[in-house]
Amino acid sequence: MSTLAPHESLPMFAVSDELAPRIEALGLQRNVQELRDHGCTVIENAAPAAFFERLREAIQRCCAVDRGQYFNITEKGESSDLLLDRDEVFAEAVLNEKLLAMMEFMCGRNPLLSQLSGSVRHQGAKAMPLHADQDWIPAPMPEHNALMTGCFYCDDMDEASGATKVVPGSHRLRRAPTPDEVRAEVGSVPLRAPKYSIGLWDGRLWHSNYGRSLPGNRVVLHATYCRLAYRPLEDYGHLGRDFTDRWGETMSRLLGRNLWFGNRAVNRGGVDMGRYGDTWQAARR
Repeated sequence: MSTLAPHESLPMFAVSDELAPRIEALGLQRNVQELRDHGCTVIENAAPAAFFERLREAIQRCCAVDRGQYFNITEKGESSDLLLDRDEVFAEAVLNEKLLAMMEFMCGRNPLLSQLSGSVRHQGAKAMPLHADQDWIPAPMPEHNALMTGCFYCDDMDEASGATKVVPGSHRLRRAPTPDEVRAEVGSVPLRAPKYSIGLWDGRLWHSNYGRSLPGNRVVLHATYCRLAYRPLEDYGHLGRDFTDRWGETMSRLLGRNLWFGNRAVNRGGVDMGRYGDTWQAARR
């Protein structure tokens, strides 16, 4: 825990006084420690089984329609992006209270929803190359993590099923892997997880996945959030007040509707100092 004055910044991997009770109440202390030490963790029993089954159906339905490519997965899998308003289960997913607590720990107060995509991988799907999710940021990457991905696993995850492949501790290098390191994958291990869990990793962690050798499908929702100073990958500007009113203030914050950024464009050049102050403080937590 860390007690700070309003002008001070919370150190990376510290837990604020405001967040600490939520971490304890949700039983996430182990996950906090694993993200500090290893750069990855798994939240088990992240939501009821019925929720994950609804999520599985919605992901498969959207992927079957869009048949998008994800890291050149075309023959043995499909993907779908910009999912937030395509089924209510996606909005429920991004508001998962355990996930949001961990996103605040890793991305600061008022993290933004950056990307929401689904993927379906079939038997024979090949592995992705090793990478870091925030590798568009020049090295050395900032001490404060810029983004984090949470994968909702609708299936048990091990090597044969196509689990996420991680290099524990690589987040502390604060750079992307070199081409030689991508090929060698030294230190990589599977992030094993039971179905109905959420896998999380630091945006600087080197990771990929394993090819799928089992019959059937690997169905995953990839929910990425970023620190409020960074640019989200997806633009949900087409979703109006009816959508945020439906899902509440937390959703409005995830979409950046409460922030000072862009405020002058809709306020005749004036500055809403209430928003300025809130954004200024959130950026330091």
